[in-house]
Amino acid sequence: MSDTPTLSTERPDWACLLHSYPSDGRNFARADDGYRTCNGCYDRLRDVLQDIPVRYAKLDARPGANTDSGGRGAPGFGSRSPASDHVIAMRDPRSSRDAHTWLGGDGRLHLESERPPLSVYGVLDTIAWDIAEQRDVDGPATNLPVADLCRFVDRHLDWLTRQMLVVEVRDQLRELQSQLRPVTGDPAPRHIGLCPNTVDDGEHSRECGARLYAPLRGDRIECRQCGREWPRTEWLRLGDMLETA
Repeated sequence: MSDTPTLSTERPDWACLLHSYPSDGRNFARADDGYRTCNGCYDRLRDVLQDIPVRYAKLDARPGANTDSGGRGAPGFGSRSPASDHVIAMRDPRSSRDAHTWLGGDGRLHLESERPPLSVYGVLDTIAWDIAEQRDVDGPATNLPVADLCRFVDRHLDWLTRQMLVVEVRDQLRELQSQLRPVTGDPAPRHIGLCPNTVDDGEHSRECGARLYAPLRGDRIECRQCGREWPRTEWLRLGDMLETA
C-alpha cells in the first residue's frame, strides 16, 4: 500500500502543524519523522527566540527613544506619562490583556485598552513554565532575564516541536516579535488588504479575512492569523484576488 500523501481539506497526522493550509491543489507540508513540524519551521521558531531578546534589549521608555507603535498605553495608567507607556507595558511583568474599568476623580468611567501590549517577560515566563510542568522538570528561576527565558525555551525546542503545544507557543512568540518590531527599528508594515485564504473550520469553511501586510524584508507575504504564505511568484495572483475582493 502506497504511503504517498493524498490531497485533503483536513490536516493529516503527518503534516507540519506550523504550515498554513495549502491552496490551489497543493499538498500539506510534511513534518519531519517523529516531529510535529518540518525542519524549516523549527529553524524559523529558533530565529524568533533569538530575535526577541535582541529587540527587547533595545527598548527604551524615554520620550522619543523608540518609535512609538501607537499603543494606547499600559494597563493601570489612567493618564499618559511623559515616557512611552507602550514600552513600559512591554517591560512590566505585571502587564496583561485584562481590561479594567475604574471611576476617575472626574466622576467619569474609564476603560483600559482591550488590546494593551503584552509583557514580554510575562509571556515568556508562562511559556517556560508550561514546558517545565508538562516535562516534569525544574522551571526557570524567578526574575530570570528575558534572554535567559528565551534560552530556556530554546533548550526544550526539540521536545516542543514534537508536541501540539508548539502551535500556541509559535503564535505567542510571533505576537511578541510583532510588538517589538515597530519600536526597535523596523517601520510599521504597510496594510495591503484582507487575507483571501480559505480556512477549514471543520464542517464549514470561511475566508480568513485578517489584515495582510507587505513584508518588511524578504520575498514572502504571510498572514499572521492563518499562516498562509504567498511567495513572490504568487504576488500577481494575490494582487488580483485582493483587487477583486
